Amino acid sequence: MKCCKKELLEPDIIDGTAYFVCPECGEVREVENYRTYTAEERIEAFEKEYGIKLPNDYVKYTNCDKSWVVKLTPPDTGSTKPYFGEGFYSIGDFSGVDPDKYRSIFDSAYLSDTWDLPEKLVLIDGDGHDWIALDYRDSDITPKVIVIESEGGESVVVANSFEEFVSMLLPYESVYDPDGNIIYNG
Repeated sequence: MKCCKKELLEPDIIDGTAYFVCPECGEVREVENYRTYTAEERIEAFEKEYGIKLPNDYVKYTNCDKSWVVKLTPPDTGSTKPYFGEGFYSIGDFSGVDPDKYRSIFDSAYLSDTWDLPEKLVLIDGDGHDWIALDYRDSDITPKVIVIESEGGESVVVANSFEEFVSMLLPYESVYDPDGNIIYNG
């Protein structure tokens, strides 16, 4: 459950009704017949709602405490150069699979509409101006992984599959020093 862009803590449950209290504004939200869902049930609901198939290993990265970086093919021209010209994209957290939590894949359609991004993207991470996403425009089963900027909608293919993308992930500290300077030599 979200409120004030904050994830609400686990609710108090009384007689099947969940009570969420926002720590920011104090608003109380009641949810009758509350129940928690497994990650598998959430993924099934997402796939049914969006008409796509998530990569099998996606959920493994949603609760990871590590930050990742993926090396990009540096863009030559266009509006992607200011965003991705450094040749790396940092991923702080993979969007989760819980529709009631902040930063969820269930927010992808809303965020794509808000930032004027194409349909059929599942947003993995981003800040509004640039995103890394699963791109289902060519296939509902095997998405490409892209980085896309929202100003002109230009994108760069990072990997042709999620499995290829995962094999490209680098730990953040192997690419950047504590001050954010590139130290990667590979």
